Amino acid sequence: MAVAIPRQTPTAPRRRPAAPKQRPVHGGRARKATKGTSTLNGKATIHRSTATRASVGGRPFRIAAMIAVVGVILSMIVYLHVSSLRATMRAGALHAQVEETRNDAANVQAQTEQRLADGRVERAAAAYGMVLVPSEAMQTLKIRIPEGLQTN
Repeated sequence: MAVAIPRQTPTAPRRRPAAPKQRPVHGGRARKATKGTSTLNGKATIHRSTATRASVGGRPFRIAAMIAVVGVILSMIVYLHVSSLRATMRAGALHAQVEETRNDAANVQAQTEQRLADGRVERAAAAYGMVLVPSEAMQTLKIRIPEGLQTN
């Protein structure tokens, strides 16, 4: 009798972890190891902390600079929109003031023409021999409308 054994797939070979990359030391000569540095095969390597990576030439500075530039551009756009709205409001107030001044000027002109017209009419009536009748000499007549012509 045969016994069935489950077939197993071969496991992948295990790799060794990669050695950390070393940054070259600038300056040409290898210096003595000081505080914050270590030596490897006689060459000095500098250990940098994460705080020093946010330097002026680093990527976080560029990102912060781009955010600042976008912020300045957006604030300029908002400033221009607010200025435009203020100018529109001032123009509307000025337009209302112009209309009010035109109405006042038209009223003054109408009053002036009315005062001048009274004298002209009286002078023209006097030139034609007409006489101004005093109001006491006028009589008012009452008119009676027949019942069949009245409207309710």
